[in-house]
Amino acid sequence: MLTQHKETWFDEDIEKSFLQGHEKGLEKGLEKGLEEGREKGWEEALMSVARNMLKCGKPVNEIVEVTGLRLEAIQSLVH
Repeated sequence: MLTQHKETWFDEDIEKSFLQGHEKGLEKGLEKGLEEGREKGWEEALMSVARNMLKCGKPVNEIVEVTGLRLEAIQSLVH
């Protein structure tokens, strides 16, 4: 009977550890996904600003300076 009690406790402990690990993994995944989403949204906003600046006739070097985008990214909007 003692052996059965130990096995039940051990199984419950494994399940609890698994669930805790799974929960931590989900939290980390969610945090990473949110961060990536924010970065992507910020980059899209900067690209929109760059497009508007190009429409206003601003020089590419000024757009690079204002937005912090790479020259290649802004040049891709021109073509």
